[in-house]
Amino acid sequence: MDHTVSPWISSRLPYLAELLGGVSLQARDQEFERLDPACPWQVERDLKLLKRHVPWTQIKRAYRDLLRNPGQFIEAMYEIRIAAMLAPFVNKAEVAPKIGSGKCDLKCEVGGKEIFLEVSVKRDDFPFERKPKEEVAITPLRGRVTVERSFDPTTARDDPMIRGIPASQELRERILEEARQLPPGELTAVVVGAPGGLSLDTESALYGDKIERANEGGWWPERTPNGLFAVSDEAGGTSGLSAVVWMKLAPHFGDVRVYSRLFLNPLAARPFPHDVEELFRAVFDRSAVLRRELERIEKILLEEYHPERVILFGSLAEELKAAVDRIHQWSDIDLAIVKSTPLRFTARIEEIMDLLQPRVGLNVLVFTPEEFDQATKEQHFFVKDEILGKGLVLAP
Repeated sequence: MDHTVSPWISSRLPYLAELLGGVSLQARDQEFERLDPACPWQVERDLKLLKRHVPWTQIKRAYRDLLRNPGQFIEAMYEIRIAAMLAPFVNKAEVAPKIGSGKCDLKCEVGGKEIFLEVSVKRDDFPFERKPKEEVAITPLRGRVTVERSFDPTTARDDPMIRGIPASQELRERILEEARQLPPGELTAVVVGAPGGLSLDTESALYGDKIERANEGGWWPERTPNGLFAVSDEAGGTSGLSAVVWMKLAPHFGDVRVYSRLFLNPLAARPFPHDVEELFRAVFDRSAVLRRELERIEKILLEEYHPERVILFGSLAEELKAAVDRIHQWSDIDLAIVKSTPLRFTARIEEIMDLLQPRVGLNVLVFTPEEFDQATKEQHFFVKDEILGKGLVLAP
């Protein structure tokens, strides 16, 4: 078996090759063959970026053993990605800093305040084993197949809506385990790496599982108060944790997309100060940033531009409609606007951009009512499928 770094890796991925030393990716239980080719390239780019902000000796000490151990490449990839995302925007970053008798995965400084982070990754559809669609359809849950009852929620134990539904604590226990490694009394965050998971899982684990109850008006969602951020420490919560970041890295056409969300602990003993919260939201919660900007844009359009129709399409529309993770770090806002105007097509867009002064990436298409009706009648595939089919009408 080959126990040296291949010439291809040495020439194309020099930073990764140096950390691997004499251990080849191919020699580690064929892990390289199981990885998407984009993964090693992403690690290489992140190491190169991180080297600009953190001493190389510190990087080697933090990630060398993790990269060399069989089966831990993905875990190393997540840790390196987190550090590379934060390092350019903080005053100081330190990877694998010593804290007390141990160490955590990352410490960074923002405006004189230190924040400690711990990363946890599990490669499967954790934390819940999802049932086939036909079984989910008959359960009282919508989008969830388990209700955690370990925190003795106010919902009665014999409630027929939850009777017989299994309890699962895996994700909560994982977050608690990671939180225990962080120094008490500090600003802290746990990063939940979920290659096969959904942000919905983490949201439910932190704030409580969502179930839907039937009444005369149909199904109504209700959140069970059993999350880590919804109960006291005595009941199993964790006030010592300031925030949790959910993250999924997904290979996409030779690159790796980052899907992530920030969840703040309302019961935190040390909540994130405003500047720290804004930084973490900008780095890790593109969805929240886009939603906030969409609200601002929609208000300006309705009050000052007076369009006949405004339709949101693209990834943000899909996420808002389906409650699934579609927003990644490069996502932007896509709008189709219908308004009577004598301006030519490019001039319309310039007018909109001057009015809105967008703070994030914004793509706008402005149609006259006649143009939009004509495109609809002619079954123009983009208007029919992407805008009308998948879009979300914001106005009227």
